[in-house]
Amino acid sequence: MGFVSQFGRSVDNQATRDASGQLDLQLPAYATGTVHHEAVLDDGTVVHHHQVFERGVLVDWIEDDEPGPWALIRPGSPLRPCPAGIASPDDVAAAGLRLGDQVLDLPLLDDLPAPAFDALARVPDATARLRFEVFGTPVGTQRCDVRYQDGSRTGWLVEEWDEPEEGTPAAGAPEMGVSMSFRNYLKMRSGESTALEAIEDGGTVDARWTLLLLLHGLIQSPEYVTAYRGLPRLPDELGWWGEVAPLIPPADD
Repeated sequence: MGFVSQFGRSVDNQATRDASGQLDLQLPAYATGTVHHEAVLDDGTVVHHHQVFERGVLVDWIEDDEPGPWALIRPGSPLRPCPAGIASPDDVAAAGLRLGDQVLDLPLLDDLPAPAFDALARVPDATARLRFEVFGTPVGTQRCDVRYQDGSRTGWLVEEWDEPEEGTPAAGAPEMGVSMSFRNYLKMRSGESTALEAIEDGGTVDARWTLLLLLHGLIQSPEYVTAYRGLPRLPDELGWWGEVAPLIPPADD
């Protein structure tokens, strides 16, 4: 069964207007490929389906009888829109990723508690707080509060930024703000791009240059690189789906 017929206008016209009605929306050429999905309905039924994109435009959307080789798992109807706002930790935890027979947490949730980061070298005075924001993820924008205390790392997802409580890691330490796209985040941790390249390509930085040097040194350390490379290598399509999916026209009621 094709889901395409349930939309008010053809998905082939997806690239002609954005949410404000402006014409000639520029969609990314790299958003080309097939994205597999599993929609978990309220009664536990799983609907397998896949979407085919060409240069950011959705050109086909088909329900499948069998699971695909991998799938983005989301609760709710297959026609549920892709959220574009700030994701809560519960939003991230409710989604998942299936690779073959293995079900994994959706990044960034798989990054934060990774045991490999426990091996980071102790670096005296390498203490700072990082407000790390990743946009264009399959659940919207994810925010992560990362604390570096003498080189060791702790981090968790947040919906709103809070000031660190006295006695917690990096309380009173200088603060940095970094944002990047989900696609670039996945490329950075797999080694396809450096942290600087990931930020330069559409990201933002709010920090003193001395703090950025500290952060860059930590992320480029052998222990940090090894930890990142030990995380699962994920399909390229997962990286850009959250960027273009919010632009899919809404389904008819």
